Amino acid sequence: MRDIWRGVLGIGVPFGAIVGLLPVLGASRMLIFGMPLVVCWLFGWFFLTALCMAVVWVVFDRGRDDG
Repeated sequence: MRDIWRGVLGIGVPFGAIVGLLPVLGASRMLIFGMPLVVCWLFGWFFLTALCMAVVWVVFDRGRDDG
């Protein structure tokens, strides 16, 4: 069960946020710092994906033995 939660948090959340909302945000004409909202959304998820992976490591993998 822990492996499922690791996959959902590490890959499922970023995948769902990007693929799920990309069509909706792509139709928006809103600008943030002079860039379209969809570009800011994708750029922001570079960092948020790394954060998700760090949370997975701290919560599930930090105390785990490599062998």
